[in-house]
Amino acid sequence: QQYLVGSLKFVSTMKSNNCFTVPKVILWSMIHQLIIRKSNSFCSLTAINTYFPNLTSKQKSTTSHLNLRGNIQVFAKLDNDCDVDDTSKWNEERNLEKVLQIAKEASHRAGEIMKVTSGNIAISKTKMNSADLVTESDIECQRIIQRTIEEAFPNDFFLGEEDVPPGSVASTKALESALHANGDVNDGLGHNRLLWVVDPIDGTTNFQAGLPMFCTSIGVVSLAKEIPEVVVGVIYNPILNEMVSAIKGKGCYINDKIITNSEKDDEKMTLDQSLVNIGFPVSSESTLNASSKTVASLATKVRGLRMIASASQVMSWVAQAKLDAYISWDLNAWDVAAGMIIVQEAGGCVRNFDGSTANILSRDMIVTSNKYLNEELREVLSSYDCLTY
Repeated sequence: QQYLVGSLKFVSTMKSNNCFTVPKVILWSMIHQLIIRKSNSFCSLTAINTYFPNLTSKQKSTTSHLNLRGNIQVFAKLDNDCDVDDTSKWNEERNLEKVLQIAKEASHRAGEIMKVTSGNIAISKTKMNSADLVTESDIECQRIIQRTIEEAFPNDFFLGEEDVPPGSVASTKALESALHANGDVNDGLGHNRLLWVVDPIDGTTNFQAGLPMFCTSIGVVSLAKEIPEVVVGVIYNPILNEMVSAIKGKGCYINDKIITNSEKDDEKMTLDQSLVNIGFPVSSESTLNASSKTVASLATKVRGLRMIASASQVMSWVAQAKLDAYISWDLNAWDVAAGMIIVQEAGGCVRNFDGSTANILSRDMIVTSNKYLNEELREVLSSYDCLTY
């Protein structure tokens, strides 16, 4: 509340001194946010007189009797100088470079904790079984990441692994709830909000054992379209000092250096030349059986098989073409949100088991450094009935 008061005073003062022009609808939004944090009922005439001294008596009276949980468009109608269409356009725009900057900052902060505690921290609890670990570092890293995001973007939504009960049903429900949260809030910000999907430490078992195959994963989802899409992704391994990032349509980078899979001749890349990582999901016996069949079906057909047990880390390495492919079943959104856009922006391919392009709702996927390998791999796995469970 103090932050909003200070911001409102600053903007109002600068506007009154003709230092810059601020659309009045933005001021309406700011006072709206201020008042709904102070009370759930009505705007006080004192606040209106303080921040909007030039309003007519009719406007002041109308505003003071408005329930401020209403839409920003209502405030726009009170001001003849306000262009509602311009405001709608303003609402839809977000500075994704700034979003990426905050995602990197949050990852770095979590990474400092991981550097100190990897291999030196006890298991705090287990989730589904003894292989599904949680440490105090998982919880603390998520807290730091969430705080960093909320300080920069207090109106955005947050979905973190450590807030969700174990199991496929719970994770699916949590994602659906987060994706529809925007429709439950009627404060005029509309589709301007983003959803931050976070795995504070992906690969907790590796982390707890001191193996350097774990990372922080932050995927940022736009809610502007009917099917939400990931628009920013960051995967950070603090031990290897690999910060892999992407913004939709702007390429993929490792430590700010662009990476691409174009060095490989896509059309000549074949399965027998490929290094493939296979997921080993512990969520159910059926997924473990599918994974085991995949190992048997590919063992003699590829250059090598790996099981690194960190989906985000693996997808980062597919983007860098260190690995050529990754197959897994029953993945959670926080496992793959960042990885999907990172692989795609590097020129790779992320598909569902039916061959369609994967999205934030996908749980089973084949990830490859190029589309030709994806198609060949899917054909082989389908013929051995590895894609059903």
